[in-house]
Amino acid sequence: MKRLGVLMGVLGLTLLAGTLEAQRAPLRARGYLGVGGGLGVPSGQFGNDANLGWIGHAFAGYTSRGGLWGGRIDASLGRNPLGTPGGFWIGGATANLVVTPGKRPASFHPYFLAGFGAFHVNATGGSGETRAALNGGAGLQLHLGHQSDLFIEGRFLTIRATRAVNMIPITLGFRWGGI
Repeated sequence: MKRLGVLMGVLGLTLLAGTLEAQRAPLRARGYLGVGGGLGVPSGQFGNDANLGWIGHAFAGYTSRGGLWGGRIDASLGRNPLGTPGGFWIGGATANLVVTPGKRPASFHPYFLAGFGAFHVNATGGSGETRAALNGGAGLQLHLGHQSDLFIEGRFLTIRATRAVNMIPITLGFRWGGI
């Protein structure tokens, strides 16, 4: 888990440097950063065991010259209360492909993302495990001003733990940089 944190830090600093340099040229490939938080809606068998919880995200990404294609790395942390005292914690990261159709600049536009990663899952009082995860979803980005956006997104996240953890994170947040 420490290696993942160091890797995320190095990638974040690299993307930040790219963002600062890329701000000089309009409609070229650009890096961006974002944060968001919202609801972690449990589904499937996990929905029988856990209640509605919270989830937070921080991410760094890069968009192509025209803004259609991009990549994004998300770090997430969340908690869902269980029916008994305690809770269920998740934390991990995903690497995502992002597709953003439409012309730039635009006041708002949809986007689609899908990717894979690893998450550590742990029920309070129990032992945790780190397992592979897959996610996919869609969002809507509203441009607020010069390289700042408000976004809302929903996705399906499945963590392939001993008992699969399936949830739908619904996130509201801000993004800086990019196209």
